[in-house]
Amino acid sequence: MRTGSQSLKILVVALVLCCLWSLVRVRLPKPELAETNYTANRLRIERFLERPTPRCLIVGTSIAGRLLPSYFQGSNLENIVNLGLDGASPITGLQLALGQSKTPNLIFLEAHRLWNPIRANDNQLLSLAQGMDRAFHKTVSITRAESRPTTLLYGWLKSRQRREGGQIVEPRGAINDIQNPKSVPIPEELVRTIHALEVRGSKVVLLRLPVGRENPVDPNGQDDVDQLAKELGLPTMDLYRKSLSWKDPIRYTDGLHLAHESAQRLSEALAEQTVR
Repeated sequence: MRTGSQSLKILVVALVLCCLWSLVRVRLPKPELAETNYTANRLRIERFLERPTPRCLIVGTSIAGRLLPSYFQGSNLENIVNLGLDGASPITGLQLALGQSKTPNLIFLEAHRLWNPIRANDNQLLSLAQGMDRAFHKTVSITRAESRPTTLLYGWLKSRQRREGGQIVEPRGAINDIQNPKSVPIPEELVRTIHALEVRGSKVVLLRLPVGRENPVDPNGQDDVDQLAKELGLPTMDLYRKSLSWKDPIRYTDGLHLAHESAQRLSEALAEQTVR
């Protein structure tokens, strides 16, 4: 009897804590950042899957992931969704978009690491859009990444700590063969997925963002991104070269990822250059 009584008390306490947390989480802003790469990816993917298909979508890596949806508020891209996934191939975001009943009208495809093939991490992320897990998280909202106590608190703290900081970084150019199309062919899976999206009515635009130390040494010369756009036959929005004319230089948190104000400025530039 004592064991049964203790179990009942534990259950009651757990239910009370869940109810209290449900009340607290509606008072906190929905997080845009998370404490781990996987949780951040879950956050973006679950929101993409749970909402109606957006008109515009950003697809890419953690570089593009710094263009937070809140930066687009009040612009013509106010309802844009970001699938800039940490440690993932940009192909993963394209395949998530392709798997929906309706595809976005406009997809900004980040050029960075576009030669990266699908790997184990990508397959794990793609599985979030399939099977019982997706149905369960959709039905039981408290199990979603945006409802995790640590994620909500982390996102809230990060939103209050936003400041420029960061550092100006000198480019070193391509650092490995993955960035060099002369030695690494474009993945066939990438070409097939882009074509499938275009067939379904999506316009895919190659998006070039500043990448700190991996920026080209000669910004005016032809490089891998220019060659990639030519081979894929995609229009390009080059926010890296555009940013070179700005009075305030782009700053980075770690030599690669955009600092807050720089990411916000690039988000504004992306919206300004996008026709309604």
